[in-house]
Amino acid sequence: MKVEWAPRALHEWENTVRYIYREFGRKAAEEFEQSVAKWEARIAINPELAHQELLLKHRDKLYRGLIVSKYNKLIFYVEEDIVYISDLWDMRREPSRLSRRLK
Repeated sequence: MKVEWAPRALHEWENTVRYIYREFGRKAAEEFEQSVAKWEARIAINPELAHQELLLKHRDKLYRGLIVSKYNKLIFYVEEDIVYISDLWDMRREPSRLSRRLK
């Protein structure tokens, strides 16, 4: 399957990589990037390995959440043969904000 990133998700990814680089160094930022890339490749093959995101279960689309690091989760849905990554969610945030972010 093809994977497409929403602008919000790309923005969050870039900000997260910059933050990790600034606070923890190049190696930590590279490890984060590799982890996200690894999980992105896995959901392209089998998106059902991620569970339904319960905070978004009332939505028309079936959103799934996949933890890709200690604090981050990919939020995505599948339509036809495309995996749409909607957000890179920092799990330290207030959970109710996730639903408001994905309008």
